[in-house]
Amino acid sequence: MAAFMNFLMRWFQRLVVLAVLIALGIWLFFIGREHQVYLDNRAYGDYKALEQVNVSVNNGDMIELMTRERDMRKAVGTEFTLKAEVFDENGQIVNTITKTIEPKCSKDIMISLPALAGGAENFILPAPR
Repeated sequence: MAAFMNFLMRWFQRLVVLAVLIALGIWLFFIGREHQVYLDNRAYGDYKALEQVNVSVNNGDMIELMTRERDMRKAVGTEFTLKAEVFDENGQIVNTITKTIEPKCSKDIMISLPALAGGAENFILPAPR
């Protein structure tokens, strides 16, 4: 009987270790996932393209996007911070927007900067193909 209990205990320990390793792998997958974030300054719906906008992802370098331009940055993790400075035609900062975005399971996302600056709820668009 003792030999059988030792056998069951070894299998139970192996199953626990396996479950912990699987959970650790899933957790590492999500926190280490890289996302391609497309920053789009083109007209979207009722929102006109912005004259000029400077954007940074996760406090990285600021990107200057003029009307009808698009750029891409990479972000790692379950969420990232987007900071946008909107300029008017005279080169003065009109609005500064800071948003924390959770891309969920999407590998690539596109952010419509005119919709974001206009206060739209749906400023995250499907990534371009």
